[in-house]
Amino acid sequence: MTISTGESLITAADIDDLIIRVRQTAGDPGYLESAKTALFSGAGPAPDTARLIRQRLLVTALRHGGALLAKLLSRLSPRETAMVRRYAHRLANFLDTLQVWAAQPIMLALMRFGLPYGEAETIAVAVLLLVW
Repeated sequence: MTISTGESLITAADIDDLIIRVRQTAGDPGYLESAKTALFSGAGPAPDTARLIRQRLLVTALRHGGALLAKLLSRLSPRETAMVRRYAHRLANFLDTLQVWAAQPIMLALMRFGLPYGEAETIAVAVLLLVW
């Protein structure tokens, strides 16, 4: 989802927060720094490349938390938020396997985790709105 100005909902501050969180877990934030540079320098990457970068950022946020995950959770009900928190790592692992992110496979994965259809649909749409 984009704001009316065409800007991504993911900000440089969100990526900085992820970099700090990854460093705290002794991870290598190099790809996050590259993602920030790619998204926020000059003309920016092609739309398809930018979407892939945002997808990687969301997967990282599901694993490490932070401001970007909070943006996703702010779109959900308290029950859906609890479900995302509970299954965040499983969802991140599943999203890592997807070649094309679409609502139906994400919904089906969430339903396999035990979520009801309505909640799975809402979460899948929120995920896609954040990266598209």
